[in-house]
Amino acid sequence: MPPKRGAMGPQRGGPRGAGPPARGGRGAFPSPAGRGGAPSASSSTAGAPSAPRVVPGSHIVSIGVKRPSYGSSGKITTVITNQFELTSECPKIYHYDVFQSFRIAFCVAFIDHFPTPSSSFAAVGNEEKPTPKPLMFELYQKLKQMHPEIFGSLAFDGRKNLYSSTYLPFPNDRAEYQVQLQEGNSASGKAPKVYRVRFQKTHQEIIPEVLNRFVLGQSSQDNDVTVAINSLNVVLSMFPSENPRYASNARSFFVPDGKKALGLGVTLWNGYFQSVRPTAGKMVVNIDVSTGMMYTPGPLMDICLEVLKKPRGAYHALEYLHENDRKALSKYLNRLKIHTTHNPEMTFKARTLKEVLPTNSIETTFKTEGKTMTVKQYYEETYRKSLNYPKIPCVRLLSGASLPMEICNVFEGQLRARSQPPPELTKEVVEFATKKPGDRLAAIKRSLDALGYGQSPYLRAFQLQVKNEVRVYKPSRVEARVLPPPTLIYGGKKQLPLTLGAGQWDMAPNKFFVNANVVSGWAVLVCSRQQWWPPAKVNAVAQAFAKGCTDCGIGGMNTQPTIEWADPSSDMKAALERVGATHARKFNKVPSLLVCILPMNGAATIYRGIKHFGDVQHGVATQCMLENKCWDRKSEGPARPSYYANIALKVNAKLGGVNVVASPKDTGNLLGDPNNPVMILGADAIHPPPESQGRPSFTAVVGSLDMHASKYVASCRPQTSKQEIIDDMEEMTKEVLMDYLGYRKQAEGKEGGPKKMIWFRDGVSEGQFQQVIDHEIPKIRGEFPDPLALKIDAKITFVVVGKRHHVRFFPESQSGSDRTGNCLAGTVVEQGVSHPVEFDYYLQSHAGLLGTSRPAHYNVLVDENNLQPDALQQLTYTLCHIYARSTRSVSIPAPTYYADIVCSRSANHYDPKGPFHPDSYEANSSGTKRLEDAKQYFKNVHPTTRRRMYFS
Repeated sequence: MPPKRGAMGPQRGGPRGAGPPARGGRGAFPSPAGRGGAPSASSSTAGAPSAPRVVPGSHIVSIGVKRPSYGSSGKITTVITNQFELTSECPKIYHYDVFQSFRIAFCVAFIDHFPTPSSSFAAVGNEEKPTPKPLMFELYQKLKQMHPEIFGSLAFDGRKNLYSSTYLPFPNDRAEYQVQLQEGNSASGKAPKVYRVRFQKTHQEIIPEVLNRFVLGQSSQDNDVTVAINSLNVVLSMFPSENPRYASNARSFFVPDGKKALGLGVTLWNGYFQSVRPTAGKMVVNIDVSTGMMYTPGPLMDICLEVLKKPRGAYHALEYLHENDRKALSKYLNRLKIHTTHNPEMTFKARTLKEVLPTNSIETTFKTEGKTMTVKQYYEETYRKSLNYPKIPCVRLLSGASLPMEICNVFEGQLRARSQPPPELTKEVVEFATKKPGDRLAAIKRSLDALGYGQSPYLRAFQLQVKNEVRVYKPSRVEARVLPPPTLIYGGKKQLPLTLGAGQWDMAPNKFFVNANVVSGWAVLVCSRQQWWPPAKVNAVAQAFAKGCTDCGIGGMNTQPTIEWADPSSDMKAALERVGATHARKFNKVPSLLVCILPMNGAATIYRGIKHFGDVQHGVATQCMLENKCWDRKSEGPARPSYYANIALKVNAKLGGVNVVASPKDTGNLLGDPNNPVMILGADAIHPPPESQGRPSFTAVVGSLDMHASKYVASCRPQTSKQEIIDDMEEMTKEVLMDYLGYRKQAEGKEGGPKKMIWFRDGVSEGQFQQVIDHEIPKIRGEFPDPLALKIDAKITFVVVGKRHHVRFFPESQSGSDRTGNCLAGTVVEQGVSHPVEFDYYLQSHAGLLGTSRPAHYNVLVDENNLQPDALQQLTYTLCHIYARSTRSVSIPAPTYYADIVCSRSANHYDPKGPFHPDSYEANSSGTKRLEDAKQYFKNVHPTTRRRMYFS
């Protein structure tokens, strides 16, 4: 049994908040060369930025592992990061909060003896409902107009938090106001909309000195620190939030300048992200560019035509909608804000759409004043206007009213916050969002003016300043190191040294470290008509494929495989069985490898059937190639040899071979020693699109088998929709451990389990670290009742790999950049960007390809192996070089990458002709029933497939 949680001793730390920080002082944030911090552990180059190396004291507690020290290996250099130092002279910030009452809608603050709501509320009568943030913000803006002397420079987050840099002299620290947003109408008997707004000071006062002590490693991150950081984020966001031209989402603001309409109802806007973050020695603002996917503004009928891919102006195409088209439009339009054009008094009134009705203006009826009318009759009689397109379906508002589509216009600046771009627009979205490093850094510098740091009255009121020189904002310069690349070992133990910072290599003329063998021959299935793929063309591709595999060392690749054709719309299982039977008749054995050539259209569906047949049902390796990739139309011949060499990388791993291993000395001697075995593991969870309802999430654990951590097995499970914490961590860990024990005994002749288990966990946000420690790590150890984990006495190191962040690095000089203008592969950064207390680091392990490279962020949650920064960082970088699919170092360690692939292939575990499929299952059953079905119909991979890297 692995050691219990207590065996970690003080290494892991404890919950935030165990050490209350001292208060007082003026509250100026420390400068980088200021107070505190341990002396530098290594010399720096001339001109390199000096920053305190903050090492937290023994009394400090943290969620994860406290930083033991800083790394020193590698070539020291300087990089620019998109973080700007934030200073403050504000001695105290006063906090006012939100509460809820009844009868009429209002916003109110709460104090400790009041019940605490989960969000702001509007209430009418006895009915409670969450108040939308736009309404809350509108109420506050109106209140500012009414009382600018009080509310003119306060910061409000639009929900339940109000901050002031001065004490508000409310009687008994509370005040109440009435706010009227709309005038009444005596003719219609409509009462004016009046809201009561109440404020109450909380007991919590925010002292910036709390942040001073925290960034210097002198106090733990408790609630006071968290609230202080939140307040600064609200203050910085206040000025751009009031700009009517901007659209916002969380901490990003989007501007219409440079917008691009893509069609299908999608328009892209440029945006700016900002977030206050604590780093070792100073507070910073992390600023980055972002992209907002907006609803295209304009007449609703024009947008519906775009979404349905109909010609512009062909309005009659909307008159007879197929039910699927109506549902697609309803999904697109749901919650969309529109205004109407028929009544000048209502031109600017926002109304919210719900759906497209199956009936048009002639058919849709409603009752008014005891009389039933059609929508067409109502508009003709009330407004004396005839509808031009009465046969086009009506739309229903969230309020229940029905409107003719032709009078509706979509407001500009509405963000599609929870939607994925249509697949056919993905390429254009990527091209719009992609910016070269120099262009991205220039845009970031320009964004400070767009965000109003120089004009914001809120920053002045709270005495906050983003560091600048003569009103020129300069991003931080921080010390970095370029780690040495590992020496790779190929067949015959031939060593291949790599160039510092290159991030790529050519394996030719080397062979794979362990060559696979196609012992039973191979077959080709062409998923196309024979007239498009005649035998001569298929044979040419087969010979190029065989040569590419043979040149890399794969054995048994004859140039005359069994070949069959199948119609893309035919039963793929029957076609695969047919080619296997043909091969068996010729050679008296089934093929070891099935190569399938797929058409460009419908490839995803065909691919899924092939993988289910090979991976799940029959345990035979399959390799798919798109017809436009394996055949060069310009030369009318097979694709270049480099394409088939890359395919050979996948085939060798799928057939049980090992492509490459790293020299043990480049892993800190953690790997390569059979007497001190180390198991490297990766874990991930993948979730359905935001707009989907009830579809399951999928989780995966992968684990290394060999002493070089180059050969992996995987386990996959469905689980509750959009849940990140892995429920079946214990069972999946047991599976990969059993495979590890079996391989170690059979292939290496050794007994016993690993002495160290080093985990790389993907997909966890900073706010979920404690949940991982509480729920996942105990399952790894088998601490729950009736543990399934094996009796393995292994010390655990658990590292979270973060990719969803906005930290970027830019080379300061051309000598420190690669050919794309990015930092060199192997650039690791700790100083100036790392957490003040916890053990974390940023590593850009890959060479740039397109745009600005994103470094991975590594947070160490558990470290019973007491790995020092140099050892862990070098191991991480080395694992980025042994990814089986590539001869380039990748952006995250290979096991993390594999876990992500296994999750993304989860749909292949379901029979394409079965009753359940995760991508299309939208039955009206409960979420629990859907999960039960997902687990019931999920099929594990074939035992033969399981022992090989089928996911490569």
